[in-house]
Amino acid sequence: MFRKTVARSFWVAALIAVVCAGAAVAMDVERAAEKVYLAASEGTPFPVLSAEYAEMTEADSYAVQKAYALKRLEGKRPAGFKAGLTTEATMKRFGASTPFAAPLFPEGAMDGSAESVVVDRASFGVLMLEAEIAFILGEPVDAPLKDEGELKAKIAAVAAAVELPDLSFMDMKLLKAVDINASAISSKAWILGKQIPLADAPDLNELVPAMTLDGAEVNRGKGSDALGDQWKALLWLVNKMVEEGWTMEKDDVLLTGALGNMIPGKPGDYVYSIEPLGSVRFVVK
Repeated sequence: MFRKTVARSFWVAALIAVVCAGAAVAMDVERAAEKVYLAASEGTPFPVLSAEYAEMTEADSYAVQKAYALKRLEGKRPAGFKAGLTTEATMKRFGASTPFAAPLFPEGAMDGSAESVVVDRASFGVLMLEAEIAFILGEPVDAPLKDEGELKAKIAAVAAAVELPDLSFMDMKLLKAVDINASAISSKAWILGKQIPLADAPDLNELVPAMTLDGAEVNRGKGSDALGDQWKALLWLVNKMVEEGWTMEKDDVLLTGALGNMIPGKPGDYVYSIEPLGSVRFVVK
C-alpha cells in the first residue's frame, strides 16, 4: 500500500511539473508587448521573444505586434503599412516561409520629395536601409480586396521610398522571423520621394532601383523583387493588415518591401534612384 501511495504521489508530482512547465512558456501577449514597447521607448535593443517563448507562432507574433503598436500609437492612426521579408533571401535568413506586415508609425515619416534628408544614426540602434516603392492610397480600405483591379482603383500615386528599419535585437544569433514581426518588423522611419500619379507610372516590376554611397553603388535590385510582383505584394499587404484588424485611410503610405538587399546605414551621402519614378537623396550622420 505504501509503495502504491508513493508511486501515485510521484506521478501526480510529475504531472504537476509538466503542467507548470507548460504554463511557464505559454505566450503572455501583453507582457511580451510591454517588453517590445519599452525597448522602442527607451531606445534599447528589442527582446528576442522566441528565446523565452520557444513555441511562439506567427499568430502569437501578430498578437504581440498589434498590442505593441496600439501602445505606441496612443490613440493615433498608423501613417501606413509595410511588408517585410518579401524576398527569398530574407525569408531564408530568418527562417520564414511567409512575408510579414506591420504598421508605419506617424513620427517616422520623412519628406525626401525636394531636398536631401539628414538621418541621425545615433537615434537608431542598428540602422538599416531598404530601397522600396511606396504606394499612396486615394481611397479608404476597410475590407479585403478581391483582386489587383480593385486594388489599383484604390491607389492614387506611387513614389520612390527608402525605409529605415532599426534592426536592433538583444541577441542576433537567436533572432527569428517571429521576433522581427513582433517588433512591427523593426518599423522606425522612412523617406518618401516625389509622388507620381498612378496613371503616369511605368511598369513597376521592370524598374531597376540602385543606391549609391558617396558615389559608389552599394545596392541594386529590380522592381519585381518584392514577392515577384509589386501588385501581388501590395495586395497581400493590404489584405493581411485588414485580416489583422487594421483599416486604411486616404493618403496612407504602403511599402511593399526591399528591392535588392537590406544594407547597413553607414555614414555618408546616399542617392536612391529608381527612374523614371525619380530619386531620394539623404545623408547619414
